[in-house]
Formats: sequence, C-alpha cells, structure tokens
Amino acid sequence: MKKTLIRLTSLSLVILMLFTAVACAETGSVEETTAPAQTEANVDEPVSTEAETTAINAENILGIRDYTGETLTFFSRIYNGPWRSDISAEDINGTVLNDAIYKRNSTISEKYGITIAEQESGNITFRDQVGNRISSGDTSYQVLYMGLADAAFASQSGYLLDLTEIENINLEGQWWTQSSNKAWSIGGRQYIATGAITTTDDRAIRTMFFNKDMIEALQLETIYNLVDRNEWVYEKFFEYVEVAKRDDGDGVPTLNDVYGASAQVTFGFMMTMASGEMLVQKDADDLPYLAVTDNPRFIDVVNYLTEKIAGNDGVYLGADQDIRDLFGNGNSLFWAEVLNHAETLRLNYDLNFGIIPMPKYTADQENYHQYTTGYCNTVICFPTTTKDNELDFASFMVEAMAIESVETVVPAYYDVCLKGRYVDDAESAAMLDIITTSVSSDYAEILSWGGFKTTVQDAISAGNSITTIIKGNAPMTKKAIQKSIETFQKLP
Repeated sequence: MKKTLIRLTSLSLVILMLFTAVACAETGSVEETTAPAQTEANVDEPVSTEAETTAINAENILGIRDYTGETLTFFSRIYNGPWRSDISAEDINGTVLNDAIYKRNSTISEKYGITIAEQESGNITFRDQVGNRISSGDTSYQVLYMGLADAAFASQSGYLLDLTEIENINLEGQWWTQSSNKAWSIGGRQYIATGAITTTDDRAIRTMFFNKDMIEALQLETIYNLVDRNEWVYEKFFEYVEVAKRDDGDGVPTLNDVYGASAQVTFGFMMTMASGEMLVQKDADDLPYLAVTDNPRFIDVVNYLTEKIAGNDGVYLGADQDIRDLFGNGNSLFWAEVLNHAETLRLNYDLNFGIIPMPKYTADQENYHQYTTGYCNTVICFPTTTKDNELDFASFMVEAMAIESVETVVPAYYDVCLKGRYVDDAESAAMLDIITTSVSSDYAEILSWGGFKTTVQDAISAGNSITTIIKGNAPMTKKAIQKSIETFQKLP
C-alpha cells in the first residue's frame, strides 16, 4: 500500500492525520475544530508554499476533468471477513482508517463530480460470478476489486484488460506497489495491481509475532537486537523454539502445552519464502519458469526446515482459530501469521507482543523476505466489458483514487493505526519498515501450478524428501507453467 517514495510522507502529515482522521472538519466533524486565523497581509493573496505545490494528490498529478453526474462502480470483495473491500466508507464514524477512506472518496467526488459505488460479491471468492457476468456482457460496473488468486485466474481466462495498455494507468507511479508489478507481469503484460488504494497488500503480508514477556521470562536476548546485528536467522529461531516449549505433563501435544512456534500448515512454505528462494522466477522475456529444480540452495533450505519442523513437538501447526488463541493466550513464543492480526491481537487479547520479520536462512542472505498469498490479497483490475469512454473514465478515476490515497489512506493505516496503535514499542514500528518493503509473491502459489507449493509445505511438515518431491512433481508443474504462458500469449 505504500513502498519506496510513499515512505517520504512527512511527520507533519502523520500529525495531521492524527488530528483530522477523527475530526475531518471538511466533511462533517464529530468534534469542533478551530481554523487558524489568517494574517491580515495575506487575506487576499494566499502564499503558495512548497508543500502545497508538491503534494501528492490527484489534482496536482492528473489535473481536473469534469465527470459531473458519473458513477464509478466496483464489483467488490464484500463478505463477512477480514479481506473485504476497503474502497468505500459510508460516513465519518470517528475511526482513523474509515475516516481517511471517507475523506479520500469525498475529495475525489468533489473534485471530479462523481459518485463512488460498490456491488457486493457476497463471498470471499467469486471467480465464477465474474466469469458469468463478463461472458453475459454485464456493464453494471467498470472495475473489479477481487482476491489475487481469483483475479489471476480471471486474467488467464481472458476476462481482464492488460493494465499496461490502459493509457490512464501509470504502473510506475509510487501509488502502485512496484514489487507486485514485477511479480505479477507475464510476458510484459499485467492484468492486476495493488498499492496505496488499498490496505490489504500490507495486511496480507505473512510475518512473525512474538511474546515479549516470554522472551524476558526465558532470559532470551530480545529479537530486535538480533535483527540489528543480522543474527535473526533460522538457527536462532529454532534455538528459541526449543527453549520455549513446555509440555503440561501428560506427554501428549495439546493446546494446553506451551510451544516455541505456532502457525497454519503453510508454515513450511512461509519459512521457505523467507529464504528468498522463489519457486518461480522470470527469464529475459518476463516469462516464468520453475526455478528450484537445479537449485542447491533451495534444496538445502527445504532439507533444513524439514529436519527442524517435522515431528518437532515445539512447533504447533493447526487451524487459524486454534493457533490464534494459542498465541493470544500466551502459550506460544512465536506466531507466524498475516500482519492483519496485529489489530486482532491488540483488540482481543491481553498480550505484550512484538512484530519482527521472518528470519533469514543464514546471515549472508542479503535481505529479509515475507510473502503474500493469492488468497488474502485483494487487487484492482478492469473487466473486458469496460470499454471506450467508460474505460477512459474508470481508469482515470481509479488512478486518481490511488494517487489521492498516498497522503490520506496510507498514513492513516500505516503510521497511525499500524505503527501508532496496533504495536506499542518503537522497535516493532521500525521492524514494520523492514517487513513491508521486503514482500514476495509467487505465481506458483497464486495459480497453483502443479500443486508445487502445497507439495513443498506438506513435505516439510511430514518429513518427506524434497528431492523425491521435485523429481515427481516438477514435470507436471513445468507443464502447468507452459500452459499458462501459452494461454496468456494467445490473449488479444
């Protein structure tokens, strides 16, 4: 939702968001605010400041068009769950993020004369609905806001427009997430994007939470120091796991025991991605290929993880609610989960927790890596039914919303909510800068090519040989990749 230059949002903007996100005097405040008095000398000719002329907003970058009376309609992921659309806010309600979204949309509506509307999907995944509506020529909406995996399959089915061919969309703009652009393009085409317009790209990052009180009670060195010294690596992680685990006395692993780490069954894949070894890479023509078949480091990483995770009674792999309660109730030192749960923990559990990046494989690994899944992330795309003048209108307004989000939605979520409310120490806030700028996304996971991702994670938790897995699964995965490439190349 931010990345690179968006990080340059000034402290004054953060302070402004803290003041205005609740009050928002321009749009109907819930509190009285007093405007600063004008100086007599400048009443008639306001001084133009550098901040005003360089502000990142739609009017400064795109200019103004008159779309009075037009409606921009999204068919959106709206259901009863955490990955629902954050495109709209009905009114000011005193909560920071809601009010920032409302302010962004109100500003866009006032400047361009439009109404922003959403149609509800009703379900977290609605790929079939999209396919049916596009096939039937439904033009009741212009933009899709759907799950990443659903959107990737829709693009492969020929239902989406290539964003690189849409004149009003500048994918190189800082309001679009550049690492995702790189990951989600195929052969120079790109059908899906995320960035400042949404918060789900941050909330969907899989990273690591830890129990600060347990660290202190076990007399372990704080992990913040390990990160600072480049010593936060697999070996240290599993060392801490062993120190923390404790059986309740019955000798049977249950939710009453204390664990070193808890996670969903995807944990093996999360840790593999933390090494930076992507399943898929791109060639010089931006075409994906299976990158692990002849990669000794990938084999070493997976073998190490298999040895440490399979049969380890200090690692609990289970259902989402179980592991959430396990960590939230103080029965697990580490919890590998999506960043969205920073809010969950702060609101629902009495726990002194911190947030850290996933550990590196070894200290000579250059960067930390977190990954985001096709299931959680929600992305912007345009259906092939949006054409001509409607496409020009819709794409211009989506670009405007993305730009306007840089100094409204981004600081509201990232600086005020995530850094200012959901974490309670400066160290975790600093870790978030590492986490959100080191995100990976892998098409083998998104499009389930050959089931390779699931095979790898299951091999790690079950203790199976990864070389055997690769030998058996790689040919099928390579065929799936090639089939997708040929499908994309045949699209108009």
